[in-house]
Amino acid sequence: MQRPVRPLLAAIQRLRAKRSQAGQIQSCLEAAVIKNPQAFAALEEEWDDLYHNSPRATPYQSWAWLYTWWEAYGEDYELRLITVRGEDGLLVGLIPLMLERRWGLGKLLFIGTTGPASPYLDMLARRDWEARACEAGMRALRQMDGWHVAELRGICPTASIWGCLRGWHRPRIDLQAKPLWVIGVKPWDELVKSLPKSQRTPARRTLRRAEEDGARWVSAEDVERAARRLIALHQEMRRGRHIVRERLSARFESYTVAAARRMTERGLGEISEFWRDGDVIVSSFSIFGDDLTVPYMVGATREAMRRYQWSTLFIWNALNIAQSRHCSHVSLLTGNEEYKQRWAKEVPYYQVILGRSPVLWSLYVPVLRCHRAYRSLRSRVRRYVRSGTTPTWVKDAAKLLKRRGAPGIGE
Repeated sequence: MQRPVRPLLAAIQRLRAKRSQAGQIQSCLEAAVIKNPQAFAALEEEWDDLYHNSPRATPYQSWAWLYTWWEAYGEDYELRLITVRGEDGLLVGLIPLMLERRWGLGKLLFIGTTGPASPYLDMLARRDWEARACEAGMRALRQMDGWHVAELRGICPTASIWGCLRGWHRPRIDLQAKPLWVIGVKPWDELVKSLPKSQRTPARRTLRRAEEDGARWVSAEDVERAARRLIALHQEMRRGRHIVRERLSARFESYTVAAARRMTERGLGEISEFWRDGDVIVSSFSIFGDDLTVPYMVGATREAMRRYQWSTLFIWNALNIAQSRHCSHVSLLTGNEEYKQRWAKEVPYYQVILGRSPVLWSLYVPVLRCHRAYRSLRSRVRRYVRSGTTPTWVKDAAKLLKRRGAPGIGE
């Protein structure tokens, strides 16, 4: 009767040994919260190594991109970088966070969330360390003081941060944001054939006309000068249309110039210029990673917009860049522009909100819902005001309200 007990005891011992070993592995991971911007700068080499060894990383998790954003826009926030290291000091995980304090509320955000917001926000996790890095990062997040809610925006379905969020057992809301528009990379003729019939001819005519004009795309060599030209073209293209005021500022120009230079130096970006008769008439700043190309910013002269279908020009260029780098997707980011709906397909995009205290959460959620309802209403009003079928008196009234400072009307 005692014999069956021995295998059972042996199994229990093996299970205890596995748990002990797992505990030793976890104890080898050291999570820390970096609050000093100088330490952020000093992470450059280690960060680059982690980025290149993180299979789900996009260029928007690179040190070059995020540190440039922090230099330009970080003054209103407190740094909260979570680093995860192995027992040999190897950096195996990193969650780039910052803290915003407002009205006594501490809110955690991804670095790059505000200002010229970055897409594809996420953490970094080294290959073969993902699960352990996520667990250690979430443990550090739970222990971090000074914050009440975390608004993690810009999360795509394949982001690494989902692994961390599985370990969050306190209040949480997952919200679906405006979708991303993504093109699967394929031969140009095949992509054009997927367009509605009414759009195929204008697309083909644009490239044929550009060829007849002797116009061509060229990778910029003087990146900083090209970045300034791009900003001027972007502002010209948006003249008379909605443009975020920050994009007219000197700070945005210096940020774009620095980001373009750093990303180009690392092979993570380039500015392409479309030349005709000795002048740049279209410019595009593309960001690219292992599997993704993003035409992040585009500018064009009024003449180019009249003569060509400018969306075809920059999508054609982005597709060529993606094919040369063996990327399988081109992202047109978010937004409801008509050309995106023609060329691309929707991909879900998320915002995850975490709460630390159930009491505070019960107060925060109603405010959040009211804010989202207000933004939705404002967006509908804007679309209606800009519509070609809107009565003139409505547009005149919107302009008057805008001049008098009505928030969000007609902007």
